[in-house]
Parts: sequence; C-alpha cells; structure tokens
Amino acid sequence: MDFDALVNKLPLANQSFADLRQDGSVYVDKTVFVNKIANRTIPQILTRPRRFGKSTLLTTLEELFRHGVKPYDGHPSLFQGLAIEQLWQDEKTYPVLRLNFHNLNSKCDTAAQFEQRLMRAIANFCDEQQLDVIAKLESKLVSRLVSESPSVSDLFSAMLELMPRRSLVLLVDEFDAPIIYHYNQEKELNACKLIIRSLFDIIKDDPGKFRCVFFTGITRFQDLDLGMSGNNFTDISYDKSMASCCGYTRAELKQYFAQNLRYGVALRKGCSPETVSDAQVESLLNAMSAWYDGYSFDGTQENKVFSTWSVLRFFANEEALLDAYWCTEEGAGVPQVLKLVLAKIKLDQIIAALSKSEITIGGKEFLQSSLINPKANPYSLLFQVGYLTFKQRFRPSGKAHLVCPNREIHWGLANLLVRHFYHIQDDVCSVESSPKVLAALASLDPEQIRAAINEAVGILPYSHSPENEFWVAGLIILLLFGLNLKPRAEVMSLNGRADCVFDLPEHHLTFVFEFKFEASADPNKLDAKLAEAIDQIKKRQYALDGNSEPRVARFGLVFCGAHGDRGFARVGLADVITR
Repeated sequence: MDFDALVNKLPLANQSFADLRQDGSVYVDKTVFVNKIANRTIPQILTRPRRFGKSTLLTTLEELFRHGVKPYDGHPSLFQGLAIEQLWQDEKTYPVLRLNFHNLNSKCDTAAQFEQRLMRAIANFCDEQQLDVIAKLESKLVSRLVSESPSVSDLFSAMLELMPRRSLVLLVDEFDAPIIYHYNQEKELNACKLIIRSLFDIIKDDPGKFRCVFFTGITRFQDLDLGMSGNNFTDISYDKSMASCCGYTRAELKQYFAQNLRYGVALRKGCSPETVSDAQVESLLNAMSAWYDGYSFDGTQENKVFSTWSVLRFFANEEALLDAYWCTEEGAGVPQVLKLVLAKIKLDQIIAALSKSEITIGGKEFLQSSLINPKANPYSLLFQVGYLTFKQRFRPSGKAHLVCPNREIHWGLANLLVRHFYHIQDDVCSVESSPKVLAALASLDPEQIRAAINEAVGILPYSHSPENEFWVAGLIILLLFGLNLKPRAEVMSLNGRADCVFDLPEHHLTFVFEFKFEASADPNKLDAKLAEAIDQIKKRQYALDGNSEPRVARFGLVFCGAHGDRGFARVGLADVITR
C-alpha cells in the first residue's frame, strides 16, 4: 500500500462510524466503551475537547441500537471483528433519535430559529416512526387550554407519550453548542437555556421511556443552569473506566496505524518502509508522544491519550513533520470559549501560573466552573477546551492538578496568549523558529541570541509594544514556554528575583535573563541599561543558590521601545559559572 492509499484510509473527513466501516477507513476499536455506555439506562453525559472522537463514539452507539451486532436485511454487521461483537447481549433493535445541536444551531441568530430546527428534526423522527404526534399534540394543548403555537417541549413530550417503555434511544451531540454560540447575548442565551433545560426536565420526568440517553459536549452541563433538572444524569467525563474512550493510546497507534508509522519513519529518513526497524518506529512514537500525547481525563498515566486530530494530520503529512495541527485559535476548543477565558486572565496571573510545574484548583471549584459562571476559574475552562489536562488522579473532594499535556499545546497556548496580550498576529514561537532559538541559546553568543529572539518575536504593533520590564519579560517567557522550556518567572532566591530563569537540560545549562526597557534608541542609553542589568545580576548573584543545571549562564537584555527600532537592541553576557 502506497502513501496516498494510506492517507485515504485515515478518518479525516468523516466521523460517522457506519461510513468509516463501509469505506474501509481506519477505525480504532472503542466498542468496549460503547458497550458500557449502552448497557446503562441512566442518562449519561461525556465532555471532551473538540476533535477527540466524540461524534464517532456517538454514531457507533447509533449503529449498535439501530441494527445490533449481527447481520441484518442482507447486510453484513459493521461490528464484525470488534470487541463488542462478543460482549453485546441485547438482540433487540431500537428507534434512535440522534440530534447534533451544533448543526441545528448553525447560522441561527436567535434561539427561536434553533428551536424551530430542533422541532423539525423531532417531527421528522416522528414521521419515520409513524407516530401520530400531531393528534397527540393537539389533544395535549386543548386539555391545557393553550392556543399558542406548541413549543419543543410540547412536541417532545407528546412524542414520548407515543413511545413504548424502554424503547427510545436519545443521542445528542454537542448539546452545549447553542449556549457557547450565544454566551454573550443574554436574551438569546437565556432562551437557549430554557429550550435545552426543558428537554432535561422531560427526560427526568419520564425516564422509563428511554433505553439509552447519551449527551456529548465541550463544556459542563452546569452551563445550562439546570438546578435539579439534570440531577438524574451521570457525568462520566472523569471516570477511570471511560478515560480513554476518546483519543488514541500508544498501544492503539501501534495496532491500527502500524503501516502509517513505518511510512512516517521512511518519509523522515528517506528510506523504504520495508527497511524500517521496530526501534525506529519506537523512536518516532517517542517523538509523536512529546508533541501529541499526554492528555489524561482521569489523571492516571496508564490512560493517557494522544490528540486524535493531530495524529491523523501527522500521518497525512507527506513530509512527516511534527507540527501544531490542532491548537490554533480557530482550530482548538471553541473561539467563543477562549475569548471568555482570556477576558478572565491578566498577563501577570497567567505568567505566574505557567511558571509553576502545575496549576492547582480545588476540586469543587474545578467542577463548578462553567462558561456562564462569572466567577468561573479560567484554568478549569482551559481544561475543558483541551489546553490543560490532569497531572494526577482527580478526586472532586480533593484538588485538580493541571498541566499542559504536550509540545503542541505549549506552542498553541503561548501563541494564543501573545496574540491576545501583545496583539501580534504571527506565531511568536513558530515551529520553524524553534531550532534557531535553541541553537542560539546553546551557543551562548549574545548577538546570536538577540537575532534569534527578535526573529521569533517579529514586529510588534507600536501601540501595543511592551512598556516596561515586566511586559518584556512576559513576552519572552511566553516565547520560551512555547518552545517547551518551562521558564520560571521572577524566581525567588536569598538575593532577590531574576526576571526569568529556565533550563536547557540537554546542554546542562541554566539561563538567567534580566530585562531592561529603554524608550529611546539612543546608543548611550541602551548601553547604560545593559550595564545596569549586568551589574544587578552580579550583585544579587541570581540563580546561584538554587537547584538547577551545573552551569549557569546569566544575560542582560535591553528592549528598545522606540518607533522603528522596536525589539531587543542589546544582549550582554554577564558570566557563565560552573558550580
């Protein structure tokens, strides 16, 4: 099989389980999780970031309930050879009402438009099932002496009355899409919440009608202000047994993408796939892991998963270059959610948070943080859209320990923050600039470091240039964070604070940066600022009493804020000390 044939088998353009199986596309068997979901009669909800496979999971459930695991009507079973073929015991088939709230809400300016589309989808289902819902609806309205047009709750309730006990499968994808879309329009937001909440109320009031209820989304269903309406739902988002139901594990990559991995090595090495060794495949998996792995939805190491979309895009890359495919402002999470998150964060707060080995939030605060809660913890929201993940086991009674999962997210989050705070449109830490910056740092040559940092930062809009040392430090800290160097801002020591400290472990180096800001381009003033920075470094003995690498390289950097000369005008080496 050649490269193009392998790419055609990747599930990039279609998320439907039935289509993937019929087209012979790669399907990573997640039916063990499907079996668990399908065997529960209590309503369930699962939240995951976008592009992690929620829709495929949901359409797998749809196929299971519609046709079962055995051949039907002359068609072969789509579950042949999958785990659930041996697990599934229910021989019945069920009517399935599958609703995608993202599609139904698409291009809807008002909640009323969304409600009309939702009612049309439910009415079409009733027609397919030959349910005389119109007569039932009219009798309900007459009994209530209601003359106005029926609502979606009226229609949904009337439909349920015509359904036998334990017969209906209700699958709702992206249940929170209307809430996210209208989050800053109070009137439409409240109207959307009422519409969706009414469905939750009916599900709660008449649970015996349902064989299975399963909702997926990005944000928590607290965003609907459900009160007691949703207390019959089970949130399985953080269950250990469901932690890897979305995303790919390393073992799954080796099992289902063996040929893709060999081609990936061959493309990178310029050799034939047949000559690729198992050791080379493991080496590629290690590199992919650094970029795309590390997502944990229960906090355990054994259930870590790769980003589905990023892995697929990597395998479709004809040069097999590791890149940031998923986490752009447009592509990762939801732009509306990100805008809300950024509005809640100040630069000094995010710099302080990213400078730590982890971000810690109380378990209760973590769970109660939702899109429409004005006091929501922004780092909890960043978790929901995939920029943070659990570092250790999450327990609601304890704390949520959050970290960035991988290099792709370091890159994406850094650029997102720089675009927001510094109004730079280009990527400040592009994948292409990364080797240049790292090589310049390793050289310890001040001029190389100055040139590489200026190239990475690019041209700053004049009206938003850094105005003081803190803003300069913040810009470089975000750049270094994007390069996965984990900078520590304002590291405390017995002798004071350094503006930025970070390690370059492969070169056994710790770097100390002390920043100064000079508004003018006067060479004498710039030289004086650099001398001041270096003198400060030496007097205060920055980073010489901490636990870091055996060599410490200490630099002064001067940022020039003059129009036409914005950028780092001076970089000077104070000293390199071996401890």
